[in-house]
Amino acid sequence: MEEYGLDVLAASADAVVAGLGPLAVQLAGLAVQAGRAVTLDAMEVLVTGQGRDLLCGLVQLSLDGQAEREVRLPQVTGADGVRRARAGRGHARTVVTRLGKVAVRRIGYRSGVKGAGSLFPRDAVLNLPPCGYSWALQRLAEMACRSGSYEQAHEFVLAATGVSVGRRQLEQITMAAAADAERFCRDRDRDAVPQAGQEEEELLPLVISADGKGVAMRPEARRPETARKAGRRPEQAFGKRLGTGQKSGCKRIAETGVVFDVLPPEEPRTPEQIMGRAPGQAAPEGPRAVNRWYIAEITASCAETIAMLFDEAERRDHGHARPWIALADGANHQIDVITAEAAARDVKLTILIDFIHVIEYLWKAAWCFHPARDPAAEDWVTAQGLAILHGQVTQVISTISALAAADPPRPGSEHAKIIRTTLHYLDAKQPYLDYPAALANGWPIATGVIEGACRHLIQDRMGITGARWGLQGAQAILWLRAIAANGDIDAYWDWHISQEHQRNHLSRYQDSLTLAA
Repeated sequence: MEEYGLDVLAASADAVVAGLGPLAVQLAGLAVQAGRAVTLDAMEVLVTGQGRDLLCGLVQLSLDGQAEREVRLPQVTGADGVRRARAGRGHARTVVTRLGKVAVRRIGYRSGVKGAGSLFPRDAVLNLPPCGYSWALQRLAEMACRSGSYEQAHEFVLAATGVSVGRRQLEQITMAAAADAERFCRDRDRDAVPQAGQEEEELLPLVISADGKGVAMRPEARRPETARKAGRRPEQAFGKRLGTGQKSGCKRIAETGVVFDVLPPEEPRTPEQIMGRAPGQAAPEGPRAVNRWYIAEITASCAETIAMLFDEAERRDHGHARPWIALADGANHQIDVITAEAAARDVKLTILIDFIHVIEYLWKAAWCFHPARDPAAEDWVTAQGLAILHGQVTQVISTISALAAADPPRPGSEHAKIIRTTLHYLDAKQPYLDYPAALANGWPIATGVIEGACRHLIQDRMGITGARWGLQGAQAILWLRAIAANGDIDAYWDWHISQEHQRNHLSRYQDSLTLAA
């Protein structure tokens, strides 16, 4: 490209925006270099790398133009009531953006009073983040940290932006990003949940379900009762090997919960359709979970998590007019908490035990009465499962008791323990095995939704090989993953940034209206 052509281009660009000329010349030079590239890959790498520098220069040019046009405010008074009457230009602050580093120059206002720091109204207008990384870069980093390890997030951000953010900084960005997540999940008003096209009189069933998943934690992040138990472990007997009861590491249960509406199938399923389906045969249409809302807590207890689920359910059904169902895996503590919470809120609630858990108990009992790999065991489990789905739990208990009496297992054996446990389980859980009513109403009878949530919300991220979590970092990731699973991540970031604006800037001024001057 001829030199005079570049001079003309620079002059024309400067005529549009002062200072744009050098950038226009760089762009022209980049276009020439790209045209000389042999392969598409070389062209793309060249334009992407140098293009970031050009765009970063454009951002810097815009900031410099605003800095030159910044008008000194007649009065700036801090929230402490101290007036900052002395103003000076040229105060610069570096911010790392997705395009690179930029310098933000603005007027600083100081009072001369000891302890009264300087104020920079331009920071509030630009809503500069306190950590030195732009909101766009923080959001990209949070997305990467939420999805994979911090090391992978570092590599992803570097590849996508050319900006290297350290692992510790990524952790800090993630924890700061989750600063408003708890309040967002607990208190933020939500729009009315759609009823999926149903008529108002055909209110959809409302389901609550919760479960826990262990997360490998650092020793200081254990729950107090777990730490006390660890303190009572016997001293290590061997120099190079852990003995009984000395397993290294520790886990803390992350409580996961979900609230969803149920779209019942057009035709109720029958027990024969559920238990009699041949391998490869299409499953009958079952109830569908819609409008799912997740929560994941590692700092809160099971009771606190379930209370949050009831809060969400009451947002959807203020008058308790809809059928409420709780799906549980059979844990007594969980059932007690759900029952107590429903009673406290005067909610009529049906608790159903996951049918898959019931089937697993039947399979364990089947191997007590059949030889290994005997096909008859499957027929026996199918028959007992059908009886339970038809509401004949007492008959199944009698059948197992009769088989055990006819061929008693050896006292103290594993078979004796399994039979005793199975009979106790079916007897104790009988009030929560009303599957005939559930199938007739088109309700779900399995906890697949919450089981899946434990995998994709917790295990997929928290269970990465070698990961050991601190309490604050683990909770931050869980909140952000739950919000993303709910489809609220965009709304949350907008709300979070507005809260940060209030915390970091507007709260420092006595009258924030002066910032608009």
